[in-house]
Amino acid sequence: QFKSDDPLFIKWTTPMDAQGYRWIALDRSSSHGRHDLLYIDTDGDGHLDDETPHQGSARDQYRVAFDPIPVYLLTEDGPVTYHLACEFYSYDQRSTYLVMSTGGYYEGTVQIDGQAVPCVLIDYNGNGTFDDTAEDFNADRILLGEGRHRREYFVGHYLEYEGTLYRLEIARDGAYVSMTAAPDVAYGTVSVPENLTLFSAGGVNGLFEKTPENGQVRLPEGSYRVHRWEIARTEKGQHWTLSGRHFPRQQSFQVRSASPITVDVGEPVFSRLSVTQRHGAYQINQELRGKQDERIDLRRGSSRPAAPQVRIRSQTGDYDRTFTLEYG
Repeated sequence: QFKSDDPLFIKWTTPMDAQGYRWIALDRSSSHGRHDLLYIDTDGDGHLDDETPHQGSARDQYRVAFDPIPVYLLTEDGPVTYHLACEFYSYDQRSTYLVMSTGGYYEGTVQIDGQAVPCVLIDYNGNGTFDDTAEDFNADRILLGEGRHRREYFVGHYLEYEGTLYRLEIARDGAYVSMTAAPDVAYGTVSVPENLTLFSAGGVNGLFEKTPENGQVRLPEGSYRVHRWEIARTEKGQHWTLSGRHFPRQQSFQVRSASPITVDVGEPVFSRLSVTQRHGAYQINQELRGKQDERIDLRRGSSRPAAPQVRIRSQTGDYDRTFTLEYG
């Protein structure tokens, strides 16, 4: 029995349920208020009428947030409790959505060559499992080490830790992590521009961050996409870094031991200027883009250089002013 006449329904997709999903419903605590009550099928019995609603709190005029909600999932070793975090956004009737993410993570140690290494498992895509690999970088995450030495890796078939390649096995429910040395894996060669100082690529094999040597890196055989590239150099005593990531049009490339492959990234990058007009106001935007339309970040030391300026002058010269663009 809902309190409002317009409840909303959505499925939380999870492979941890036999049906592949759990129903969620959103209701209003008052007839003209927000959708601030959330029902979820916590026990997977297909019903919502036996569930207690969770009260959300307004974070701003468009968003209602809910505390992490315990959801019970059945595994081979019995039931486990998973916590699901939800935020409901409502801008208008055509822009209404529920953001669902993991409300917790696993933390412990994993044995690597007899050494206990601090480990964190994160269900990055929020579907209830911790072993998801992905070609498009939507894989789950594993963190190894602690403090400033902690590093984040994509969950994949392999993981390279301190120069050694390991086969990675993670329980679907996050109950355990196993890493065993993989000396028998076949590698292929990837050629990149010689001035690249960092090249990282990933896919279902995991994420590999490499320092090219003479314009080449070695990767286990498989399918990859470029995750990031970087060029670092010093000019007149100033340390500069140019890097590219977030490739909207990127295609996968195949690494094979028998046939080296060339990946064309790096310089040159392109400066784009766009000017739009709306309701009598002009918006001017300048950005750097790479060869595959990736986003480019330019740093001097650890800071961005000053934003560019734009000069606007009328044909007669009566109007002549210079403005500084702003980041963000």
